[in-house]
Amino acid sequence: MAANREFFNEIINNIDDIFVPDDLHSARRELQDGEIARTLERCFSVITESGKLLSGTTASALAHRKPLSASALQLSVTSYLSRFLKRMVYEKIKRRQTRLDHNLFDVLWPAMRKTSKLRHLEEDINCGIIAPDFDVFVVFQEFLVPLLKDMHCLSIDADFKPQPRLAYFPMDNGERLNTAAFVFDDESQLVTRCIVEASRNLDQLELPLNLTIGQIEQAERLMMGKMFTANFAEAIGETESGSYYTLTELMEPDSEVAKQLSNLGLMIPLLDTKDLVQAAESTAFNGALWPYGRGVYVNSALNMALWLNCQEHLRVISSSSSKEPADMGAAYTRVGRAVSYLETQLHFKESYLLGYLQSRPAYLGTGLKMTTIVKLPNLMKELDNLRHLCSVRGLSMVTNRLSKLTVRLINMQSMGVVEYVLFQDYCTAVTNIMSLEKDMSLTNSKHIATMLVKIFKRKKNSIIDRN
Repeated sequence: MAANREFFNEIINNIDDIFVPDDLHSARRELQDGEIARTLERCFSVITESGKLLSGTTASALAHRKPLSASALQLSVTSYLSRFLKRMVYEKIKRRQTRLDHNLFDVLWPAMRKTSKLRHLEEDINCGIIAPDFDVFVVFQEFLVPLLKDMHCLSIDADFKPQPRLAYFPMDNGERLNTAAFVFDDESQLVTRCIVEASRNLDQLELPLNLTIGQIEQAERLMMGKMFTANFAEAIGETESGSYYTLTELMEPDSEVAKQLSNLGLMIPLLDTKDLVQAAESTAFNGALWPYGRGVYVNSALNMALWLNCQEHLRVISSSSSKEPADMGAAYTRVGRAVSYLETQLHFKESYLLGYLQSRPAYLGTGLKMTTIVKLPNLMKELDNLRHLCSVRGLSMVTNRLSKLTVRLINMQSMGVVEYVLFQDYCTAVTNIMSLEKDMSLTNSKHIATMLVKIFKRKKNSIIDRN
């Protein structure tokens, strides 16, 4: 009896650590797997140690992210996480599990992975975490809430505000338009491509990672049924339906469709499942059924792709054309029209405060990410300075692993405001960066011209002296 009373008292004393207040999301039982518990301790140790590198800083750790190599990115990501995963928070949540039995390691593992030299998912900029299911945002809220606020450029101390309803386009005389025009002023041809992505998850299903064969087939059929209609084609400004390719087709060696999508800027990062390390990571990201039940719908104009069941149920991606690479408005408008139409046809998973729920935390809120691939030859000479200039403007700067000539500028915030405001703020921020590049180029040109004038003067004086 005494032993039972002691066990009961221990459970009562620790119940807040195991369960969540008003709990409808946890497994209601603590983590029992000793191996996972030991792995979690090692992860926490790595995060704590790397956090010492940031001790004393007052700036947001986002400014310290340096995605130059796998090891550098891992270090900066774990340092960043250390700001939010303090010992007190860790002890409180380390034994919790979600309804689908996901634990804290399932959230943290991307920050710890030993990836290949090429970081295939660097563009996701999720600060080393992932959501294996929708319940993690509640079950691990003590850790995730301040992290998500900082990730989305919100005040950590302020309460979440309700996510506004969808609004991709501006109002005109009380009516919502269906176009948002913007072309970067690019006489110097700095912009090589603009890419816009918006993602959604179906309300009635778990994330693709957790679906059964029947469920993933259901999700694929449901979304395809809405895309292969005259109404969808009309909504995106076309007269005929596009084409659908399974992911199995795209992952075949020398796939022409994959090459075409890559050239068009519509391809998503895919891990190489033939590589043992990447294969394990792919299973953790996508589940054991991968690539079954996945595919991509490409519109007839070949400027938009709708990816199905790839981390999220739906990822809508559009790119600017090679003739008008700086036309951000065209890419944004296509995505806005597609998503706005599908909103009327499908029910997507939403949270009152977090907006559209995502597997990738950086996409929470609107699910909207805008990317400009731009050449900044002068600013890139001082990458740390450029990174800071981007950070204070709410931009993430991702270096190109294949070329040192370009960088990707991506909006950090996607939560707390409507899509059109994000679009305006983003275009302003990128325009500012491009203006700084042009100013530096002009300054350098003037400096070179001055030097040439001095050289010519010296030569002229030398000739006069000889005469």
